[in-house]
Amino acid sequence: MRRGGRILVLLGVVLGLVTALGTFVVLGSSQQAGPAIPTKSVVVAQQNIGNLAEISVEALGKADWPEASLPPGVFERVDEVAGRIALQPIYPGQIILPQMIVSKDKAKESRTYASLIVPDGKVAVSFQITPLSGVAGAIQPGDSVDILLTLAPPPPVTQTTTVKAPTAFTGTEGQPVTQLFLQDVPVIQVGTWSAGAAADKNAPVQANYLTFILDRQDALALKAAREQGQIELSLRRAGDHKPVTTEPVTLQYINKRFNFNLVPAIR
Repeated sequence: MRRGGRILVLLGVVLGLVTALGTFVVLGSSQQAGPAIPTKSVVVAQQNIGNLAEISVEALGKADWPEASLPPGVFERVDEVAGRIALQPIYPGQIILPQMIVSKDKAKESRTYASLIVPDGKVAVSFQITPLSGVAGAIQPGDSVDILLTLAPPPPVTQTTTVKAPTAFTGTEGQPVTQLFLQDVPVIQVGTWSAGAAADKNAPVQANYLTFILDRQDALALKAAREQGQIELSLRRAGDHKPVTTEPVTLQYINKRFNFNLVPAIR
């Protein structure tokens, strides 16, 4: 009886351990199978994106994020972000939000970031104007102008000069010359940039500055012309972008074409 009683006691202990283990497993399983946290797949950066950089598809990815902790305005599709411009540095893993990006069209409309409007391979150059040189305030953003330049030859460098009186207008040496300098130059801004961004888009803007779009070599030519000659602008008809060829105009040209019959004085 004692031996049988011991066996019964051992069986009871084993059964108790099995029951306890089963209860632990069941409780653990019930805790793991609790309510799942809702998540949403949102667009995030996969690479460093620089300020004012165009965002490429390769720089973007998707990540699951708890819905309860998501800020408003998150993007769920990569194509909603690709091709936009970053308005701040964006780092890998960072959620893309609307206030962090802007479309190119929106940037052009708002005229807040001048560098976003400059085409590839071009530069923006500002030029000071007067009512006369600026077509009396008629020029507006989006117009195209031709730049007219008058250059006068420098005086002779010799200390003593013997001048022979010419018998006729036979050349252009020593005479100021006016010529069509740069053609079909786009105007992207009238006035200072901050003033243009805040101005009423439908109201004419009269200001002392224009901003042109030029390639780099023409920008250098314009700077030299501004410092060494006299410049005025002519406004092109909307949609007219045809190149033209003109003759340089001197006193000799005017005298001959308009039949002034001027002759130099003989001294």
